[in-house]
Amino acid sequence: MREDSLDFLCCPACHSDLTLDIERTVDNEVISGFLKCGACSRQYKIEDGIPDFLLPEFLNEKDEKWMREYDRMFRSYDILMCLVIPVFSVGIAPLERRMWTKRLQIKKGAHVLDISTGTGQNWPFLVRQTGSTGRIAAMDVSKGMLTYAKMKAKRKKRKNIELQRANASYLPYKNDTFDAVMHVGGINTFGEKRRALHEMVRVAKPNTKIVVVDEGLSPRKQSSFIGKFLLKTNALYACKPPTKLLPRDIKNLQLKWKNYPVWPHYIMDFQKSQ
Repeated sequence: MREDSLDFLCCPACHSDLTLDIERTVDNEVISGFLKCGACSRQYKIEDGIPDFLLPEFLNEKDEKWMREYDRMFRSYDILMCLVIPVFSVGIAPLERRMWTKRLQIKKGAHVLDISTGTGQNWPFLVRQTGSTGRIAAMDVSKGMLTYAKMKAKRKKRKNIELQRANASYLPYKNDTFDAVMHVGGINTFGEKRRALHEMVRVAKPNTKIVVVDEGLSPRKQSSFIGKFLLKTNALYACKPPTKLLPRDIKNLQLKWKNYPVWPHYIMDFQKSQ
């Protein structure tokens, strides 16, 4: 992590400011050390440049189950998302990611949050929007995912991406921080969906666009022959967009379904009110 990340990081438990205790740095990156909360006295370890904000006492059983699953399958997940799905979707998957990032209406130099970043499938499209002066905070609950993602970022020399390990329902970011917030693939399985959505809105600046994408078939498609077949292959396709769980301080909610056979999904985007 960079030292100036303290400008937007905070304690995920009480949202208070943090102080940095550095053990080792390399090329202006803090490789190891601790972040300390002056209000609640919690400490968060920095290892291999990634601060760990996971709060075990707030991690429910459902989220822990998926965390362990992703820790186990991060390599196969990366192959699936970066190779298999793009090939079998005949290039539709990358085009969709490009469209999702366009919905964010990002300007050059923007500070963007990628929630549940996985192994970084959204990064090429986000970087293209933010430019070299932009900054991307990318968090995930899975340590395995983040370790693999960091390796990829280093290989591709992506210096404007900073990784944090955290629970999406307890984000380690200050209020009104980001110019855009994105979440792809995860909200369906979250144990605290309402809290996660409220956190997305909390850390966004007023009028910021927030885009949420996950698996799902439209109600009309679910009743079709193909829809019934797809539901048998993946029960998550029956998930509905969590529009009723959104906080009140949002505006301009839009919902769109994409019933592709390879990865049917919904796109939910909205803005934080002033």
